[in-house]
Amino acid sequence: MTKLKETAAGFFLLCGTGENVMSDDLFERRQTERRYALNFLDYEVISDTGSVLGRGLARTLNVSETGLRLETSQFFEPGQKLRLTLGLDNDLIQVNGRVVNSQPENEDLCTSCVMFLEFDQAHRSTYQKHFEALKHSVG
Repeated sequence: MTKLKETAAGFFLLCGTGENVMSDDLFERRQTERRYALNFLDYEVISDTGSVLGRGLARTLNVSETGLRLETSQFFEPGQKLRLTLGLDNDLIQVNGRVVNSQPENEDLCTSCVMFLEFDQAHRSTYQKHFEALKHSVG
């Protein structure tokens, strides 16, 4: 049985059957460890000139030190720049990222992988602290 568990870091984990670490296979290209985590986030779609083209809400499916996988009703083209605002416990952090891939899951939902490009130092430190706590909160 799978259930949600909130960690001290403010992430929500899918617990139950299987491992909490993303599995590696022969076709895996990610170089950093992923952890299942469900959190809501706000995103802004950013143009090449830096203006905001649109915004919406999404939820994380998994996170790593260098990026995350999100689920939303919006399809993003690979290369699209996003500004993400994540709520972690009582902290809000903002990070700029680039969509690496995006795929429809069904008629209503799409998943996208986002690689982090830019954190300010305080937000990077806060994200690292939360990610480390997430890694250590499950066996």
